[in-house]
This record gives sequence, C-alpha cells and structure tokens, in this order.
Amino acid sequence: MKPTPSESPTVADMAGIGIYFAACVLLPLLGGVALDNVLHTAPVFVLIGLVVGLAAGAAGIWLKVREFTK
Repeated sequence: MKPTPSESPTVADMAGIGIYFAACVLLPLLGGVALDNVLHTAPVFVLIGLVVGLAAGAAGIWLKVREFTK
C-alpha cells in the first residue's frame, strides 16, 4: 500500500533536511581540520571545507524545497 502524497512536508521531512544540511557542512569541515593538522596549513582547508559543505547543503535543500513545491 502506497502512502498518499501530502500537501505539505511532514516533521520527519524537515528533520531530514536539517540532518542532511548538518552532515553536508560537518563532514567537509572535519576533513578540512584533519588536512590542516596533517599539512600544518592554518585555516586553509577548514575554510575550503566550510564553503564546499555550505554549497552542497544549500543545493540539497534547494532541490528538496523544489520537490515540495511541485
């Protein structure tokens, strides 16, 4: 039995978006911290990881919002 499509996003959908965004930001950020520790390059890779994570999270949220507005 298929669930009926709802008109608006559920609480679980919104929580999933939040967890997705947090993972998109934290994973590259932590990778940048690790690379900075290994290569002794102050905040270079942390900032790169932050930018990459924010871009990936924003793109994912944008796609999910587009899905809800169809």
